[in-house]
Amino acid sequence: MSEAKLEERICEDRISELPDDLIVAILSLIPTKDAVATMFLSKRWLWIWTMVPILEYKDEKERRNSVWWFLHKSMQYHKAPLVDTLSVLLGSQCPTDVDVGKCVANVVDRSVREIIFELVWSADPTRLPNSLYSCESLRELSLSHKILVDFPYSSCLPSLKKLELFYVVYKDDDSLHRFLSMSCPVLKALFVMRRKDDNLKTLTVKVPSLWGFLYDNCFTNNDVEEEDNGGCLVIDTPVLEQFHVMDTSRDHCSTNHMPCLKGAYLSSNSCPDENLLRSLSSVLSLELCLNHETLVCCSTVSFSRLVKLIIDPEDSDWLEPLMLLLGNAPKLRNLTVDDAYRDRYEDVQLTWNQPNYVPGCLSSTLEIFEWIEYEDGEEEEEFLTYILAHSKHLKTATISLRPSYDLQEQGLIIEGLKDIPRVSTASQLLFR
Repeated sequence: MSEAKLEERICEDRISELPDDLIVAILSLIPTKDAVATMFLSKRWLWIWTMVPILEYKDEKERRNSVWWFLHKSMQYHKAPLVDTLSVLLGSQCPTDVDVGKCVANVVDRSVREIIFELVWSADPTRLPNSLYSCESLRELSLSHKILVDFPYSSCLPSLKKLELFYVVYKDDDSLHRFLSMSCPVLKALFVMRRKDDNLKTLTVKVPSLWGFLYDNCFTNNDVEEEDNGGCLVIDTPVLEQFHVMDTSRDHCSTNHMPCLKGAYLSSNSCPDENLLRSLSSVLSLELCLNHETLVCCSTVSFSRLVKLIIDPEDSDWLEPLMLLLGNAPKLRNLTVDDAYRDRYEDVQLTWNQPNYVPGCLSSTLEIFEWIEYEDGEEEEEFLTYILAHSKHLKTATISLRPSYDLQEQGLIIEGLKDIPRVSTASQLLFR
């Protein structure tokens, strides 16, 4: 036997001498298909993989055959009494005449803690077993695409803390409403991404324990409704701390006040109703990716606790309503203008008329100002001049130029901006 083969055999023997629990822990760190393949090493390894508590099966686009058959067979032999995670992605290769819910029922019977199930097969959406929605051990659940979500009346997930519903189809409004309000008493985080034909008219999120909610109801341009389609988002979450909404559906939104709100992101294709904006009045950090009409609505709301504001303009008419909003944010310390996504293909110039007043936050609290993808225009420079001239407590102003400028243009613009006077002599003007 060669020296290399002898060394390999010694190394193998040393690993084989490790306790089963340690080997199982090691196998949990590698893909399931590789863990199963260790059964061919020796008799010592024949059944160790069957105790691995983390199972992952994923169809790969470049392969013609589905992972389903491997999943089906390996689950028949897998015998770990407790399963930490089952992660399944079945793509278009998956046969449509199989019961994909069997693997879910299998791990539910073994006190599974996390299930990630994404079904992208060519068949219609399918139901998963009812036992899934009564799994007492389940802490995290993620369902995606071709899944028909039908919560039975007996649903109860007492340990569920995180729920993801991505582009699934629902039985009806009441089933989801009942589940969220009655069946998951400790739910902390809810992520909902919707498709246009998901059978929901009204999404009601009434979860007293919820602290994080992300809602994405964005369609392609061809799918956007021209008129109100009667949809509604109802939110009643009194301890919510993080709230992210991306919505182009024109659905109505109704929500109660959120006194504990720390961070919010609001992107909309139309002006949200006043009730929604007033519910955000206690937020500490706010990002708005909105149009002129929405900024005008926001300018009527008092943001008494707001310390950080990020504006992502979508049109040219945003400076004046922004000034009104700043007037309603007396504690603001950090202001960012992220101009990377504003539509510059239209021949419309930024509009700016210097107000005859100074928002209180500029003269008393603003410390950090940043402008991302600054464009060298007359109105832009006038607004920047205004900010630097009235921010008495400013510490840093950071400007990044649009990437379309070449090095020579960047140098000329930077030299010009350096000459803008700053009322705060201790402030720094930075470029990146």
